[in-house]
This record gives sequence, C-alpha cells and structure tokens, in this order.
Amino acid sequence: MFASPNSGKLPLRILAVAIFISGCAISMGAQETPKPRPSPPRTVILPPKMVAGDPATLAVLDSSGRLVSGVVVELSSGQKATTDSTGRALFVASSDAGPMTAKILGQQTKALSTVVPRSVSEAPASGDSTETQLNQFHIAYPKFITLHDRFTIDGAGFNGRAASNHVYLSDQPCLILAASPVSLVVLPGLHIPIGPIAMRINSGRTELGPLPVSAVLLEFTGPAESVNAGSETKLVLRARGTTEPLAIEVRNGSPAVMQLAHGNVQRVQTSGGEQNIAELNMKLLAAGDYIVTARLVP
Repeated sequence: MFASPNSGKLPLRILAVAIFISGCAISMGAQETPKPRPSPPRTVILPPKMVAGDPATLAVLDSSGRLVSGVVVELSSGQKATTDSTGRALFVASSDAGPMTAKILGQQTKALSTVVPRSVSEAPASGDSTETQLNQFHIAYPKFITLHDRFTIDGAGFNGRAASNHVYLSDQPCLILAASPVSLVVLPGLHIPIGPIAMRINSGRTELGPLPVSAVLLEFTGPAESVNAGSETKLVLRARGTTEPLAIEVRNGSPAVMQLAHGNVQRVQTSGGEQNIAELNMKLLAAGDYIVTARLVP
C-alpha cells in the first residue's frame, strides 16, 4: 500500500495492494505503468525435498518476483546450474541424503532443501495442510492458498522436470517453479477465483484430484482521511475467500515512513466470519510512499 504527501499531511487512500510472495512482493497499481526491467536476481527456489541422485528443478527470482534467465547457481554438491529462458534450471540432487544448499554465484544467501533416500516417498503431516491418499500416492497440500503466493505440494510420483508436472486450480493452469519426485513449488495462475475451488495434479504418471482448497485474497485498507506525520492510526487487513480465521505475517517495507506498533514483522490472526479482518496499529513518521505486505503463515 502506498501513500503520497499532500500539504504536510499523509493521505491513506489506497493506490495499490501488495501481497508478499514468500520473499517477493507484487504491486498492483491503479494506473498502468511501463514494465520495469528485471532487477538483480535475489532468491533461489528449491523444492523443499529432493530424492538422492534424481533430477530436480530450481528457479531464480528477482526482488519483484520475476523469473530470471542466465543466472548461475552453485549447489553444495559441487554442481553449477544456469537458469534457462524460463528462469529455471535442471540439476541432479546429491547422491547422499541430508541437507543440500544452493546460492547465486557471487552472493552469500543460500536456499536450503533436504535430500531423502530413494526409498522415502511419504509426505510428513503439517498443521496447515490437507493430506489424502489418492492412486496410492500420499499427498500433502495447503488448505488455504493466496492468489499471488507460491505454495508447496509434498508427496510422491512427481517429475523432477518442472515442465512435466501440471497443476490446475479451478481448471486454470499454474506455474511450477521448482520440482522433484517428492515436492512441487507452485505459483497460482492469473485468473483463479477466490473462495472454495478444486485443485488437480498431473505428473505424467498419474492424475490426482479434484482436491479441495480455498483461494484467499489479502487486502489492506486505511482511514479515508489524511493524517499528520506523527499521528497514530489503524491499518485493516482483510482475508477474502474464507470465513475461517487465518494466521498471517505482516511486514513493513518502509520503516522510515511508517511504523507498525509491534515491529516491522509481526503475526496477526484474522477474526473469521464474513468480515474476517485483523487491525494493526500504525504510526506515520514522515511524508512519502510506503508499502506493507502480507502472507499466510505456513
């Protein structure tokens, strides 16, 4: 969400909504602007679990969440993988079970995954996931997803080549960012309706679904009136698409302009019900644009 200066006061009229995508923010402006050039690569996306000695796919995103091609990624197994025109790269998981990391050449931040023995194919239980046994494959997937946030499906029978897996939400195709035989990292498509929907998975080996999920849209709103710098006010976060309470992580991306009462990163729970909101106390420090982001707590 952005605010702009106006004669010494700070209008809180919403010009954009930003949804946090596990490390990447997407802003949807009220007016169309020229498409920016990709910023430097920032994040490596690995499948959370991989199978020892089997192929897997990683992805590289820039700070705006766009896939980046031509990026060299160093793996702890000693391999180097370069992202192709889709921003993804195929590699082979370590032959030894245990942690495996990846980082962009010349950067220090690492992505972490776990390599499991070839015999391991079950997905662990998760408090936020729905588990089911379909066609002899044990699958764990989120009960709720946000429209602009990637999510993980754990199980077995997937293809380590991302393009060979297909996930559909409400019959709309999704983008597979990272893949292994036991994990998929999925980004929803552009035209997913909010509310209860069905998910289908096709790995080439089997068709799974329909599986019930709820697609949620997170929205921020602020007071309609302008406020002076130094004033305290409230920011309202609403979860559309479900009446169940949700745990949400909120981040303040502009600490020099505004301040959240409980820190730049805080967790809240929505109220549930038709409104399904959470209120956050905030203080405006200076005139200028600001942004806050939100994501479901996994």
